[in-house]
Amino acid sequence: MLRIGLRVFAMTMVAAVLLGGTTGCKSKKQEPLAPAFDDSANRPEQTSGDGLPNLDLSKLNFEKASDLEVVYFDYDSFALRPEALAALSRNAERMRQRPEYAFQIQGHCDERGTQEYNIALGERRALSVREHLIQLGVSGDRIITISFGEEVPAVMGSGESAWSKNRRAEFFQAIAQ
Repeated sequence: MLRIGLRVFAMTMVAAVLLGGTTGCKSKKQEPLAPAFDDSANRPEQTSGDGLPNLDLSKLNFEKASDLEVVYFDYDSFALRPEALAALSRNAERMRQRPEYAFQIQGHCDERGTQEYNIALGERRALSVREHLIQLGVSGDRIITISFGEEVPAVMGSGESAWSKNRRAEFFQAIAQ
């Protein structure tokens, strides 16, 4: 009798997990969420390779970097598109020419999906941009990321014309020295 009770309990739990995982926005494919990014490792305790001594990037005041190009993403994706790769190459060149600046990459999403999902997706977008810039020679000590999810749209409204402009990573800068 105890075996049957345990079996029924186990089957009920499996069914609840499976059904719980399929609720929410049906048009979104579910990806495992990445753990929250801890950028404390990117806040150097000593002089960084760019000569930024004891810099706490979290205390800088960032302003929009108008000469750095916004990177756009496909729906429900943090993969870098070909035009994003080209924009990041140009951005990396500009960033390398300004070693006195620290940069913030802001990840954004469109309004679809839950707030939690969009915060995580915005973070993955910002991190994918950051990692690509590091591969292009920009020091990771000078770059922090933040996600706003759907909270700071570039364009108000619903529909693909607005959503495509809201799925983005934007660049901000602050003088670090």
